[in-house]
Amino acid sequence: MTVMLIAIVLTFSVLLVGCSTKKETPASSESAASSTADGTAAPTTDGADQKEFTIRVGAWFIDDRTVMKDFKANIEAAYKKLHPKGTIQWEITLGAPYADKLTAQLASASAPDVFFTQLMSQYTEGGFLADLSNEPWAAKLIPSVKKTFTYHATKDENKQYDGKIYGASMGVGVSGYWYNKKIFTDLGITAPKNTAEFFAVTEKIKQAGIIPLALGFKDAWTAQMYLTNVLQNFGYNGNDTYGKDLYDGKKTLDGPEAQAAMQFFQTLKEKDYVNKDALSIDWPQSADLFTKGKAAMIMQGPWMPGAAADNFSKGAAAFELGYFPVSDDKGYYDLSPTTDQQLAVNAKTELMQQAKDLISVILSPEVYAPFENGSGVIPAIDGVEVKYDNPVMNEVLPYVQSAKSHNGWVLYLPQVAVDVMTEQVTKIVSGVKFNPNDLKAAQKKFDDNKSKVILPAE
Repeated sequence: MTVMLIAIVLTFSVLLVGCSTKKETPASSESAASSTADGTAAPTTDGADQKEFTIRVGAWFIDDRTVMKDFKANIEAAYKKLHPKGTIQWEITLGAPYADKLTAQLASASAPDVFFTQLMSQYTEGGFLADLSNEPWAAKLIPSVKKTFTYHATKDENKQYDGKIYGASMGVGVSGYWYNKKIFTDLGITAPKNTAEFFAVTEKIKQAGIIPLALGFKDAWTAQMYLTNVLQNFGYNGNDTYGKDLYDGKKTLDGPEAQAAMQFFQTLKEKDYVNKDALSIDWPQSADLFTKGKAAMIMQGPWMPGAAADNFSKGAAAFELGYFPVSDDKGYYDLSPTTDQQLAVNAKTELMQQAKDLISVILSPEVYAPFENGSGVIPAIDGVEVKYDNPVMNEVLPYVQSAKSHNGWVLYLPQVAVDVMTEQVTKIVSGVKFNPNDLKAAQKKFDDNKSKVILPAE
């Protein structure tokens, strides 16, 4: 499954990695792809004259789900039309280990030619990414994504990267609560609009003998995702600068906002609103609880509809999904739309034009739109129309359109500080009662590592 929206500390220790695939002489610039009016790649006319080559692609989320199998097949078919003698070599490492592997490969000049990542800023700082600012699709990125993907140097020595775009986005997604509409209908309940209503709903579900909320905290990223979503709303309600205020010291990680977030988890645990094996099962197992009707709700990212559909196809009794955002006690919700899968080109690739062509293929409507549909995300490229198979997306879109969203608060903190807070969440879920003083350790980690933070664009 995918790695959630997690900022991982970049390390450049040289690990043992495989040698880079030997490549043939790149095709001449005359044989490089042209582009159509909508900014996507157009077929070459002299493919027969190209030499055979193998282009390597790295990813962590392309697993055996139908949507991912189709994604790979669509890419390969479209790329073959563009480069008949080109072969795509997929280098997939599922889950969290991928980031460390890719970091080591980049440091040792053995990384794939094209790769997906969540560490765009860090890799740009290291000079590992090719400048894609002049690619036709770059001008079509929707405003929120273009703002995020336009690099802004934080140090004088990195000014050469300033104002340029080094990657593309596979879509904009939001996290939130996905719920079983049949269970809600049978119990006569509706989607809650604030924290009090949420706990009233969870109590009614519990009394019916159903697990209210499925957790899979064996995967650390899921615990961080829950924390991130809860504090995003508790922190930004009435405060447009919560993340920056944390960075500037106007707010602290042991302040009332963080304490309220931790108390939320304390209530979930004390009231038995979550599965008892929350710390021993992973994300797919928690999805199984939900899709098999044993749990009424799950907090997850935009991939949940696709994962549910896949589980239904494997035998789970299908039901209609519903969606509502995480909100605070006043009903405020800050969706903080994210771009989970980011796509980049290795600055040291020997197949630069072929690599850029591959990204154009991936962003072409025939490849991009089915991925958006299957993954339950919103196009990050203007003009791409997606017909969603799952009706739950019709519930998601109005929230996205009406939400007041800010940068995620975690973007203003060193990962080590977020890790301490995530550990606090898992302790609470394990049964350890929350103590506000425990958050002081997170603040200490922040103070000691603040200089490592690369601030997001405002």
